[in-house]
Amino acid sequence: MTARQRKYMYLLIGLTISVVLLWFLFRNVNFADLYSALSGANYYWLIPNAIFIVFTMYQRAYRWHFMVAPIKKVAFSNLIAATCIGFMANNVLPLRLGEFVRAYSLSSQDRDISKSASLANIFVERLVFDLIALLLIFGLVLTVSPVEFDDRMKLGLGLTLCVALMGIVSMLVLGHKPDQAGRFLTRYLFFLPDRAKNFIKTIIMKFSEGLAFLTDLKSVLWVSVQTLLIWVLMGLSNWFVFKAFGFDLPLDASFYLLVVVSVSILVPSSPGFVGVYHAGAVLSLMMYGISKEEALSCAIVLHATQYLMVTLMGFYFLKKEHLTLRTIEEGATSELDAS
Repeated sequence: MTARQRKYMYLLIGLTISVVLLWFLFRNVNFADLYSALSGANYYWLIPNAIFIVFTMYQRAYRWHFMVAPIKKVAFSNLIAATCIGFMANNVLPLRLGEFVRAYSLSSQDRDISKSASLANIFVERLVFDLIALLLIFGLVLTVSPVEFDDRMKLGLGLTLCVALMGIVSMLVLGHKPDQAGRFLTRYLFFLPDRAKNFIKTIIMKFSEGLAFLTDLKSVLWVSVQTLLIWVLMGLSNWFVFKAFGFDLPLDASFYLLVVVSVSILVPSSPGFVGVYHAGAVLSLMMYGISKEEALSCAIVLHATQYLMVTLMGFYFLKKEHLTLRTIEEGATSELDAS
């Protein structure tokens, strides 16, 4: 199967999942009640929600500053531009190219930062720090929430946390001792020709550049604090939308929705996470006794606000950096094919 065929197959699968989920969500919905909930909302509450969304984007770029610092002191303007363009790309481009777009955007602005190092930063940021922060938040929700959760959910939380901690250990080893990690890996790939093994070692060395901040305890702690702050702010931003719809829900409901939606959007879908985002939000709110129509109306507004703010910020920086959608898509796609 060619790269183009894989691209269209993934896009078709994502669109199909989005359409199916939307069909389930809108099936048997009382549209009069849905319209009533949407028309009766107090949309002034979206102002603080939008402010929090914008602030967390800047907070993400600020966190990235500490992760990339051992390689080079990058201008904050470059980091915020790459961050916003990358998140925007997930909203408008297929194949979840956002993370590759972030790496491509930063390296195109600062040639001293390789795409491999940027991807390493993003990889450990998303799959280690963000994951552990979400797990800690979810664990706290399970502890304080009045809602009864299944014991299997708690077991799954524990197992996932163990996997995340193993990921941290692996990244620490790779960041501290890339040479030994490269030799260890290629030792078990003895069946490959020397040229292929040398190529793997080279990739590991380039990738390890982006993990250099893990060798400094102060940087790790600071990135951890920034990560928790980002997710706390994102959880609080949901609460303002609850207020817009007049939901009398405890604060933990905002964070429960945050975690469930964050997991839901991992499922393949159309650009912008249409369907999977809404399904996660609706299921979360219904757990807290909100009717399907009210939950769906809230999910629509939550998604729309975040989508619009992130996309507008991304297009602003895209124009500011004199880039085009086609350019970043081609650059990210080539990086994806090479990885």
